[in-house]
Amino acid sequence: MQGNIKSSNSIVTLDDLMFLWRIVKKNWYIVLICASLAYVIAYFYVFKLTDIYQAKTELLLKTNEEYNPSSVISENYGGYYSSYIDNSNEIRIIQSYDLIKQAINCLNMNVSYFVVGRIRTTEVYEGIPFEVKIVNINPQFYQAPFKFKVINTNEYKLEYLSNGKEVVIQNQFNKELVTNDFIFNIIKKESINERTIKDFVKIEYLFTAHSETALVYKFMSGIKVENPDYTNILRITLEDVIPQRAIVFLDTLAQVYMRNSLKSEFEINEKTLTYINKQMEEISFMLDNIEDTMQNYKEIKDIVDFGMQKNDYYSKFAKYDNEKSNLILEQQALLDLEDYIIKNKDPELLPPSVYISTNDIFLEGRVGELYALQLSRISALSSATLESPVLKEIDAKITKLKGNLLTYISNLKVALSNKMNDINGRIDNYIGNIKTLPQKERDITNIQRKLQVNENLYLFLLQKRANTTIAKAGIIPQIRVIEFARSMGVVKPDRKKITNNFLIFGAVLGLLIVLMRVIFFDKIESVAELKQKTHLPVIGEVLFAPSIKELVIAVDTEPKSAIAESFRSIRTNLQYMAPASVNNAKTIVVTSNSPGEGKTFCSINIASILAKANKKVLVLELDLHKPRVQKGLNMEADIGISTIVIGKNTIAECVKKTHIENLEVILSGPLPPNPSEIVLTNELAEIINYGKQHYDYVIIDTPPIGLISDAVVLMKQSDISLFVINTKYRYKDSISNAHEIVSLNKLTHFGFILNGVKRKKSKYYYNRYGYGYGYGYGGYGGYGGYGGYGGYGDKS
Repeated sequence: MQGNIKSSNSIVTLDDLMFLWRIVKKNWYIVLICASLAYVIAYFYVFKLTDIYQAKTELLLKTNEEYNPSSVISENYGGYYSSYIDNSNEIRIIQSYDLIKQAINCLNMNVSYFVVGRIRTTEVYEGIPFEVKIVNINPQFYQAPFKFKVINTNEYKLEYLSNGKEVVIQNQFNKELVTNDFIFNIIKKESINERTIKDFVKIEYLFTAHSETALVYKFMSGIKVENPDYTNILRITLEDVIPQRAIVFLDTLAQVYMRNSLKSEFEINEKTLTYINKQMEEISFMLDNIEDTMQNYKEIKDIVDFGMQKNDYYSKFAKYDNEKSNLILEQQALLDLEDYIIKNKDPELLPPSVYISTNDIFLEGRVGELYALQLSRISALSSATLESPVLKEIDAKITKLKGNLLTYISNLKVALSNKMNDINGRIDNYIGNIKTLPQKERDITNIQRKLQVNENLYLFLLQKRANTTIAKAGIIPQIRVIEFARSMGVVKPDRKKITNNFLIFGAVLGLLIVLMRVIFFDKIESVAELKQKTHLPVIGEVLFAPSIKELVIAVDTEPKSAIAESFRSIRTNLQYMAPASVNNAKTIVVTSNSPGEGKTFCSINIASILAKANKKVLVLELDLHKPRVQKGLNMEADIGISTIVIGKNTIAECVKKTHIENLEVILSGPLPPNPSEIVLTNELAEIINYGKQHYDYVIIDTPPIGLISDAVVLMKQSDISLFVINTKYRYKDSISNAHEIVSLNKLTHFGFILNGVKRKKSKYYYNRYGYGYGYGYGGYGGYGGYGGYGGYGDKS
């Protein structure tokens, strides 16, 4: 009692564990099969997947290091250096359509090559013995496959589909192939020769042509640029099915990106050289004219030399005149610079003042700073809008710097004007002295002065040109590669993960199937399981014997079989089921929930085993819808219950003896049109009373109670009701229907018989005895099929 109480109060009882164990024992193979099938499918699936490789390169961008003394921590640590800049613009540039397009144009990537294998087709990048040059192609043939076959060292065969029709062309290598769809020139490589041709003719190749736009978007989708936090490093990765192609593309992309970063500087340098050369050409022309003028003047005036005494006047005059010229140049440079600043001219063209030395360090520094800001603005415009904070900051700096420059230029112009007035006074003084000299000397001196001024200016421009040329050679990228492109191996697909997912899916599918079987298709396989599902008595079990293939009386044909012993056990249990008040015949109704469960088989075998115990037994074939007792006993139902009811025959006339002693039967007779109404007639009651008066047992075979209610009426008139359940069918409907019938009709002495129990599921003693001659009933009522009803059971 204590054990029972403890068991009932436990969260998990022994019955629960046994139930789970039975589920596992019945269905473990389903999970195993589903998981195994999933693994096999996963194996072939991942085998056909193409490996995706990843290549990586790293670039270091220019750093703008500056000391920030106003930092919050400067009080304790004396400021800090900041070198971190926002590289989002550079990331966008690298991923831009135009930059990737330039990289693709540097490589011959408009054709993809494949090697066709027996299982899969593999794309290759190197080792192809030919190269396809696309001269022209109809756009509809982009991405279309072209089959290629090497015929010999000089010829090849090309196959493709055009307007749904297969086109086969044979042509020579290195000879342009012209069709209405394309123009190709297929170049033979050196690897095709007499020694290797035998190997190449066995290989089937495939190639596809790509449009430039498709290629660009393909690489744009596979490229990824990252900027690690607080660094100026750009990590560029590319995923591709061919690692060598990814490496080559990343290296090319890095070179194109670095070249583009120098483009602006080279353009400014070229424009500067162009401006200097133009000025030098003009001055050279002026020098030639001055020299020609002097030569003509000397020839006309017969001038050879002047006295040394005049040199002092002229040298002083020349000195101040030279200073005046330089001042004029400086004033003109300031005017040009002022005009440049005010009118905001093209920042890529340097103003003339840059090429004339003013010896003003402050002015040169501010002008250089202005040009640097303007160049920064040009670079920023390539990747940002006018509303960008970066552009607004640069524009503010430019505006402020221009204001400072204009103020300084205005002050400088005043100073130069004062200086010019002083020099003009000195020149006028020397001119007065020179006027006393002969006219010839004055003319020659003027010509020489002009020649000297232009020569000095020419030398200055020549020096500037040399410096600009040297500066061009010194232009180097502010970006450098710190890690050249290299393959990182296979990154997709994750075969192990995919296989595990398939296995998990297979196992879950198996568990779902098991759950569906448990919920909708679970069967009772042993008496112990049946007892757990019902509170009603279980009279016994009938073993499953696949060797018997006909409807037989198993207790007669195989009296020593396990089936016969199971019916003996049922016979013993029946003796204790009848009411104590019943001293005469015991009326036993045998029914089932569905056709084919073996109720008729059980009826005739129970009747036979009772007859063999020297009991007079009468079998009533009351399944008038589809009678099967006559089949089991191999008898004809020419007369029977139907003829008794209509008064054609008496009861005694319809009682037939069988080949089994003490066993008699009243068959159904001809099938009536209204079989369900017969069970309600007085004549049927008289038949049952006749059996009770003349026999020890009356066995009534009835229709399935789940389809026809005839058995319910007969159960109320019987002493014992037997309900046959077959292990072949679901138990839930059968048991619930039986419980409902017993409850609604207040039936007593109701019991179950479990039919079709396998030997290993039976725990009765006869399962361990020597009844093992290989016989037994072969699944009557659900274990084979007799008369179209599934097994040796009736179809009723």
